[in-house]
Amino acid sequence: MYKLSTQSLKPGMVIYDDIYTPARVLLLKANTALTQQDIQTLCEYNFDEVTLSEPEEIDMTHYKYLNQNSYFQVFNETYTHALNSFHKIMRTLDTGLELNIPKLLSLRDDIMASVMNGEQLLDYLYNMMPNENEITYIHCFNCGLLCYVFGKWIGMSDEDLDNLTVAGFIFDIGKTKIADELLWKPDKLTPEEFIQMQHHIHLGYELVKNRKLPPHVVSVMIMHHERCDGSGYPARLKENRIDPFALIAAIADTYEAMTHPRAQRVALTPFQAIRVFEQQGFARYGQHAKAILTRIANMYVGRRVCVTGNLTGRITEIHEDALSRPTIYINDVFYDLRTKQGAEITRMM
Repeated sequence: MYKLSTQSLKPGMVIYDDIYTPARVLLLKANTALTQQDIQTLCEYNFDEVTLSEPEEIDMTHYKYLNQNSYFQVFNETYTHALNSFHKIMRTLDTGLELNIPKLLSLRDDIMASVMNGEQLLDYLYNMMPNENEITYIHCFNCGLLCYVFGKWIGMSDEDLDNLTVAGFIFDIGKTKIADELLWKPDKLTPEEFIQMQHHIHLGYELVKNRKLPPHVVSVMIMHHERCDGSGYPARLKENRIDPFALIAAIADTYEAMTHPRAQRVALTPFQAIRVFEQQGFARYGQHAKAILTRIANMYVGRRVCVTGNLTGRITEIHEDALSRPTIYINDVFYDLRTKQGAEITRMM
């Protein structure tokens, strides 16, 4: 990579880093080939210089790009420190101490200060190397962060965002009381084992029931596996009886779990995860599910992906009627995955 003054830019030069406005709005994505209009926009925003890609860096994988990126490295350090603190706070649930909610919220704020926006946070989390010894705590920590981002996207108040964040941090903490051989079983759970796994809700409730927590936080602990059509557990509640915070948490819980590796499977791509939501029906997850998942899908416009058959190309368009099946530009041809039923995005490049 190299830097060049904005006045010296020419069409066709390729941007190395994402470029944001002073208001932290994404202006141009990394790997964008500049147009004359792009250069004019950069001048209007008074950028003095721009970081450009060397020829050998053009079309490098996004994972490799991130791991060479100083902003991602700072995020990684902040995340690791915050996760260690989070682990210590969660372990106090085994004692008589109250949960340190202000500290939990400060960890969230530290993480959010290390990224430009919620979309960048999701992208960074997806590209983190997993730590198999910490998967339960990582899942809880990530879910709290995702709950905050999703709540912010749908316009929640600051107080509600704080409560939703704390709820996201602790709703799956009961899994720390599940035996490892069941929690990380590489094969599909038997019906009896699945019932034992469902018990994590009750185990989590036992950890928090005598603590001073906001009502929404306790409700999310109990209801995050309920679904609007009554197909969830433990009480098969329908939408009008489910805490709306629990429905946001359910989206975060499901999306985070699918896009990170588990003992029995590799991580799904964001589009494979979205496809699961489509198959189950967005309505099962409440009124905000489609809007949240649409925003996630739109994050990846312009991103290089691998499609069934080991074809690679760039996402050019997201379709409202099939979020998981965008149009991809491959070898000078636009492939609308809605018309290619045997194909899907198998890997993010």
